[in-house]
Amino acid sequence: MDDRLADNRAHWEELAALHPDTAFYDVESFLDGESTLRPLEREELGGRVGEGTRLLHLQCHFGLDTLSWARHGADVTGADFSETAVETARDLARETGLAERARFVEGDLYDLPAVLDEAFDVVFTSYGVLNWLPDIEAWADVVGHFLTSGGTFYVAEIHPFSHVLMDLDLVEGRPVPDWSYFGGDPRTYDEDGTYADREAELDDTVTHEWAHGLGEVVTALVDAGLDVEFVREHPFACFEQFPGMEHDEDGYWWLPEAPEDVPLTFSLRARG
Repeated sequence: MDDRLADNRAHWEELAALHPDTAFYDVESFLDGESTLRPLEREELGGRVGEGTRLLHLQCHFGLDTLSWARHGADVTGADFSETAVETARDLARETGLAERARFVEGDLYDLPAVLDEAFDVVFTSYGVLNWLPDIEAWADVVGHFLTSGGTFYVAEIHPFSHVLMDLDLVEGRPVPDWSYFGGDPRTYDEDGTYADREAELDDTVTHEWAHGLGEVVTALVDAGLDVEFVREHPFACFEQFPGMEHDEDGYWWLPEAPEDVPLTFSLRARG
């Protein structure tokens, strides 16, 4: 494994142990029957997920969204490169009585075709996943590999433009971003905390992230043989991406002074 991906994997192993106990994930409510799927993905994908739908969830973390789709009736497979996350997801599947329709596979995303030998009606992924991948074209090929003919791919994700806004410096009066929208070399961080617990003290703090513009993502999927049905941009975020954002009852975060001026999330649906 690339050293940078190994750093990321160690980081996510630690987060997988930490996150189930955070208020952000609210596992207790999930165990009481709540879904962790947001209105966006339920509205845009839910009509294609029902009893017996074979669904593959890429980069599933510890499985709450995966198991929420199982509650919709799907037969789900979650895949993640964190052993801790996969073990926790399997425990939750047993605890919720969903183990018969849910399985979880440990493995690097790019190697999944060598681990899973089947096709799925739906391939799903969401929120904070693409920036951890160095090769978006190879990712799209994996998506296409697992889709049945006519199957559905769906992603809801942090808008790549919003990353540019997070670290703007003024140079001679001009805003200069610290994060390039158009990719290039990865950004390396060495920071404590996590989006689910800003005050968390971590051992594995070094991470590496790659930028993928919206056009790059769409083109990669088209080149992989998918037919894109829609790309939609939304002015809300899935977490408190900027200080002072306001939270609504659907679980989204909004900029208070300009609530509909900046794209913070995008969603895409395609056919195999």
